[in-house]
Amino acid sequence: MNSYRYRPKPSFQAYGTKLQRRALLAAVVVLLAAILAVGSLYLNASRQAIRMAEQLKSRANSNLVDAIGQVSRMAGGVQSNSSIKLGQIRQHIYAMDQINAISIATRGEGGRIVPQEALQALFSVLERYEVAVQTATGNTLELRTLLLTHLMSLQELMDDSIR
Repeated sequence: MNSYRYRPKPSFQAYGTKLQRRALLAAVVVLLAAILAVGSLYLNASRQAIRMAEQLKSRANSNLVDAIGQVSRMAGGVQSNSSIKLGQIRQHIYAMDQINAISIATRGEGGRIVPQEALQALFSVLERYEVAVQTATGNTLELRTLLLTHLMSLQELMDDSIR
């Protein structure tokens, strides 16, 4: 017995019929195409979500800057147009609140742009300011300064969160 006898090397044997192999190949190709399509859709959706979050932050910041500008232009005392200016400031703060609500609705609590406490503080100061303007009593200069301080603090907070 010769131990060095020629033995054929094992080779790949085709399993199944030719039709079964083609069907398997087609299924693999379709599966790969589906994986690529889903991956592409996922990447596109995540890019859109990032763009939307940036756009919402930008619009909230724009309203904040406008509110700061309105408060800065207000005089210390009560004037005939004080109620109108307070209404415009309230509109900007309300817009920030609504943008914040949209961001939370789309991205969950992690999408919060403006802290709820900051919005509550701003609305509280605005209400006190409006009462002081309507009754022509109270120190409107102090309330204006407090409102401006809250807005500037919020701007610093939002600038830090953007970075």
